[in-house]
Amino acid sequence: MTINAQPRAPGSESRRPVESFAIAVNPDAGGERKRLVETVAALLTARGRKVIVEEAATPGDISRIAQTTRADALLVAGGDGSINKALRGLLARPAPRPALGIIPQGTVNVLRRELALPLESEALAEIFARGDTKPLHVGLANGQPFALMASGGVDAAVIEAVDLALKKKIGRLAFAVAAAKILLRGNFPRIEAKTDEETLCARWVVVTKSRRYGGPFVINSAADVTKPGLTLVALTEISPRAALALARYFLTGRLDDAGCIRKIAVTRVTLGAADVPAQIDGDFLGRGPVEIREAQEVLAVLA
Repeated sequence: MTINAQPRAPGSESRRPVESFAIAVNPDAGGERKRLVETVAALLTARGRKVIVEEAATPGDISRIAQTTRADALLVAGGDGSINKALRGLLARPAPRPALGIIPQGTVNVLRRELALPLESEALAEIFARGDTKPLHVGLANGQPFALMASGGVDAAVIEAVDLALKKKIGRLAFAVAAAKILLRGNFPRIEAKTDEETLCARWVVVTKSRRYGGPFVINSAADVTKPGLTLVALTEISPRAALALARYFLTGRLDDAGCIRKIAVTRVTLGAADVPAQIDGDFLGRGPVEIREAQEVLAVLA
């Protein structure tokens, strides 16, 4: 899929008329999740808006819906992975594009937290109908967009190893099961991360646009997905000391004094080595090398 590269001034959109909505529903949604979609659709219809609900047969269908819809706004009912699929479709079409909206679902929805979006249907419908938008600055990893982060190392290996059938049954615990297997196996490869300024060796590298990682955990307290910028966070060793430092970092946002975590503002990063697993926004991307940079374009997100 080709990503268009037509720059748009950051923050150029703050309010736009939103008279029609397409709601793309994650194919795994059911029960309470579908009822939330139905309620939001009914509330928007009651406000005089035109609403079309499209259930994706596969996750890839969300990209197709995002690329082809003629609605003023695309609402994604899903988690960060579903939102990522929508980003691909939106960036593959020429401007002007539909605004992006989020009906929070999924195992973990970090972008919902980053934008401080509500979970209640009435509050969501009010935001969508009002039409206020914020700029969403996205990154690119090997040409694929991400709203939150791209990373290489242990976390990507865990995502690759997750049993999807088990994930449907026990949710986030499936990641813990996969992580235990990875940690017991050991043998974490060294990752060479090359920036514009330096080259460093690490065991785990995250290039982030978001404040949080994996839910409520803070990885970059100064980050804001509505502003430009990338930050590289690197764990330089796998050890008990590093595990404690990482836990404290995620809980407090403070860097470890021992120096086993590096945090660097970057514009471009290359993660070397062909065997290093990589992920974007919680979905497995493939194996390295990975070229990471900020996209030229800015999307409008309803918030």
